[in-house]
Amino acid sequence: MRSNSSRGLMPKRAVIVGLFGCMLLIGLRSGPGLARQNASDEHPPVLPVAQVTIGEAAARKYCQACHLFPEPALLDQHTWVNNVLPNMGSRLGIRTSGYDPVREADPAERIYLKQLNVYPDKPLITKAEWQSIVDYYRSQAPRQLPSPPARTNISSQPPPFVASEIKIGEKEVPQVSLLKYDPAGQRLYIGDHLELYALDKALTIQSSWQLQTPAVDMAHALKSLFVLGIGTFSPSDKKEGVFFPLLSADPALARTMIIEHLPRPVQFAIGDLNGDAKSDVVVCGFGNHQGRLAWYDGGSASGEHVLTTLPGARKAIIQDLNGDGKPEILALMAQAWEKLSIYYNQGGGVFKEQTALSFPPVYGVSYFELADFNRDGHVDVLLTNGDNWDYSPIDKPYHGIRIFLNDGQNHFNESFFFPMYGCSEARALDFDKDGDLDLVAIAFYNNLTTVSTRSFVYLENTGNLHFVAHYMPETGNGRWLTMDVGDFDQDGYADVFLGSYFHNLAELTKSLKTGMTSFPQVMLLNYRK
Repeated sequence: MRSNSSRGLMPKRAVIVGLFGCMLLIGLRSGPGLARQNASDEHPPVLPVAQVTIGEAAARKYCQACHLFPEPALLDQHTWVNNVLPNMGSRLGIRTSGYDPVREADPAERIYLKQLNVYPDKPLITKAEWQSIVDYYRSQAPRQLPSPPARTNISSQPPPFVASEIKIGEKEVPQVSLLKYDPAGQRLYIGDHLELYALDKALTIQSSWQLQTPAVDMAHALKSLFVLGIGTFSPSDKKEGVFFPLLSADPALARTMIIEHLPRPVQFAIGDLNGDAKSDVVVCGFGNHQGRLAWYDGGSASGEHVLTTLPGARKAIIQDLNGDGKPEILALMAQAWEKLSIYYNQGGGVFKEQTALSFPPVYGVSYFELADFNRDGHVDVLLTNGDNWDYSPIDKPYHGIRIFLNDGQNHFNESFFFPMYGCSEARALDFDKDGDLDLVAIAFYNNLTTVSTRSFVYLENTGNLHFVAHYMPETGNGRWLTMDVGDFDQDGYADVFLGSYFHNLAELTKSLKTGMTSFPQVMLLNYRK
C-alpha cells in the first residue's frame, strides 16, 4: 500500500519501469535526506511558452502510459522539486546527487527492486527531456496549495455519540490493524500487532490468539473464521502474507483453504464467482512496487486466477451489478494508476475489466463501498482519498470524502465532496434512522504533529445529499487506521469503533505534542438519540 498501513492497510503487471506515473509509488516515505534540485529558487524564472509546451509534452510522454497525467497544480513547487522529481528521475535512470532511492530498503528489498528494474541503471530519457520536465513543473506549480472549498456546514454541536476508551494490557504503542464487529456472535475482534482478541459486549476478553503476522481482515463464512495476515506491515515486495481459517467446523476446509506467499495482502472477499456452488476468494495484494489482485477457485491456492499484478489492490467487493445473475468484482487500486475497476463476469470464470473511476496518482484513494444514496435502486459509490505517506506528505485540498451517483448504467458521477486532510475510510449508515444515509469518516494519513479532533467526523444527512459536519474532542486521542460500525449495545442504533495505530514509539512521541494524553487501542462511540 501507499503507506505503512494496510490501507490505507494500510496496502501490476510487472511495473512499467521508468514511466513518470510510477514515480509516485508510495512504498518509501520521503525524509530529510532527499536531494534538492534548485531548492533555492524562491522565484523560479518564467518559462517562454514554447519551453512550457516542450516540458508538458515530455511529461505527458512519460506519464500517461501508467496513470492519469498529474497537473503541476496538484502539488506546490517545493514538493515537486525537493521530493517528487528526484524520485521520478531515479525511475527514469537519472541520478540526482545526494539522493539514494533505496536508502531505507533492506538487502532483501533491494534484490526485489533490482529484479523489477524499478530504478534502471541506464537513462530512459535524454538529459534535455528530463530538464524540460523539471523546468515545467518548477515553473507551473503554485507556491502553495489553496485551502479546500467550504461547501458543508460545520455544526457547533458534537455528534450524537458517547465516547469510551478500550485498552487491552499494558502495551505502550497501539497498533490496531484489524477491527471487526461480528453482529451474529456479538463479538468485537481487535488485531493489535501479533495479538488477536475477541471481546464480548461487556468488553471482556472471550478469546485471544497469538499470530505470526499482523491481521488486517477477517470474516465469518462457511462455519469458519477466516483471517488475512499482511506479512510485512511496512512497504514491501516480500510475499509473506497468508489467508487461512483461524477456526473451522470443517476439518477438510481448514486444510484446503489456506493461501500463502501473498504480496502484502490487505483485504479479501468471499463469494461464488464461477457458478459452481462453491465459495471462491478474492484477495487484494497491495504489494509495494508489484502486487496481485487474484481470485482463488474454491479458496484453494492451486486455483489462482490473477486479474492484475499492478500494486495497490486495496479493496474488493463481489456483487452483481448488471442483474445478469453473475457477480462482478469491483476493485479499488490505490497505487500508481489509482482507479476503481469493475471486472464484469463473462461466465466460466472469465472477467473483463472496465475502469469506472480514475484519479491522479497523488489523490491517494484509500477506501470505497457501495450504497444507494438517492434510493433509485442502483448502487452508488462512497469513496475516500487521503493516503499521504508518500513523496508528497502535505495537506492536499482534494483529499476527502466523495459520493459518485450511478446513472443506472454503472457510470458514476461525483455528486458530493467533503474535504478532509488524510482521509482514510468512511462508512454510510442511517445512524439517526430518518430514512437517509449519514456518514462517519476517519483521517489516518494526517500530519503526526497536527492530530486533532478533526480526525473523525460525523456527517448528518439532512436530505438530498446535504450534510452537516459534527466533530468531537474525544476522538483526538488516537490515530485511527481502522473503523467498523455495528449495534454494540443492542439498543437499535449503530455504534462506531475506531482502532488506533502508531507504527512505532517515535510516532507516538510526536503525537504527544498535539496534547494527546491517552493512547487507547480502540475508541467506542455509542450512539445516543
